[in-house]
Amino acid sequence: KEDYGPTIGNVDTILLFTSKRNQHLHRLERGYDEDIFYTVFLDGGWNEAVTFETINTQFNEGSACLSQDGKYLFFARCNSPDSYGNCDLFVAELSPEGKWGNVHNLGKNLNSTSWDSHPSLSHSGDTLFFASDRLGGFGLSDIYYSVKDKTGQWSASKNIGPAINTPSNELSPFFHHRFNVLYFSSDGQPLNFGDFDIFKSYKISNSWGEPKNVGPLVNGPGSEYYFTIDSESSQLYYARSEQEDINNLDLYSFPVPMEAQPEAVANLKGSLINSQTKKPLKGIVSIIDLDKSVEVAPKFLRPDGSFDFQLINKRNYLLIIQGDDFFRIEEIFFMDGDMEINKETEPIESKIAFQTLEFENGKSEILPEMHSDLNKVGNFLLDHPGLGMTISGHTDSQGREEANQKLSQARAEAIRTYILDEFGIEANRINAIGYGSAKPIVEEKTEADRRLNRRVEFEIKRRDL
Repeated sequence: KEDYGPTIGNVDTILLFTSKRNQHLHRLERGYDEDIFYTVFLDGGWNEAVTFETINTQFNEGSACLSQDGKYLFFARCNSPDSYGNCDLFVAELSPEGKWGNVHNLGKNLNSTSWDSHPSLSHSGDTLFFASDRLGGFGLSDIYYSVKDKTGQWSASKNIGPAINTPSNELSPFFHHRFNVLYFSSDGQPLNFGDFDIFKSYKISNSWGEPKNVGPLVNGPGSEYYFTIDSESSQLYYARSEQEDINNLDLYSFPVPMEAQPEAVANLKGSLINSQTKKPLKGIVSIIDLDKSVEVAPKFLRPDGSFDFQLINKRNYLLIIQGDDFFRIEEIFFMDGDMEINKETEPIESKIAFQTLEFENGKSEILPEMHSDLNKVGNFLLDHPGLGMTISGHTDSQGREEANQKLSQARAEAIRTYILDEFGIEANRINAIGYGSAKPIVEEKTEADRRLNRRVEFEIKRRDL
């Protein structure tokens, strides 16, 4: 059965939601099947859900939210005798004995003769946001709000305005517990990944900012509703349907991705170009929040080689740029206001040689100063599982030919072993061959010539899969 409408209670260990799981108990008595449930997080998991027995009736109840002090439960009830429309907003109070009661309609100032549902209370407790399809809005259903005065009365509801509401549908608002940011579901904003997507808008002074899609890690090809976040902004909860079953909602939870974070953000801009031709390169940019261990949804480099992200300010991040034509680029940085990171890199040729790969005379041990370039090779193979590599060892012409061949083979094998062990690459993807002094690249007349001939080359090949 469908489960949806999740909200975190006044503490992060209480989760409220709406469910149709009890419909089989009532089917013979009524045509309603929605009730409010709650579950408590104990011993590392959510306990079995429990119904609000003194709130749920023979009518539909759902979309509940708790006040910060845990004493008031706001919810929607449909088709009851004391409703002004087909669904109205109600409130229940918690008695000193710990029982819910005194359920009453929030009144005609707030409710309409149409559908009113999806309440969300501000962290100050004096503003109630909700969705309604009443006449006079900007679209099919809009987000409204009502303010409670000093006497405890709710003011006449007001439309939140065209900055958020579109000619289509806006639903399930959620006002964050600590930050002035409103999350909501919409099928009318310019950028949607599916049917209904989750968006966020910051309240600055007395106006709402441009809604931002919270990204593809949350929004998929189906529909997403009822977004809520815990007080630490670490875990999100929402209801989602799959594209092939658009009307069947289930609850989902996972760490809050960067695009959905409520905190103030700063802008990161950057670019990547070919250091030789100064032309843009193709690739994917990823960013990891090192303070929270959260990955930001990756982006492709634009045709001009540029990229941009909105990141939470005053945090440490890891920038990763990967592509088929260059070695992986990594950089750790601290976000301190708007920043720009522009990179240049050499493209990978089919055959590569590193100047830093110099062994000690007559030895084949991997030295610490080699690690940086060898790690580039290992990461490249990890990023490109369809490619293989041949490592070729070469010496100068000094010494005996047989000894040179054995030494070059040992050096190539040492590099192969390092990459296999450090990066877990399949052994059949890397070959190691020692050529000794058989393939010089220059005639040896000076020590500089001999140094050029002492080299290790990496030849990249496409594997037959």
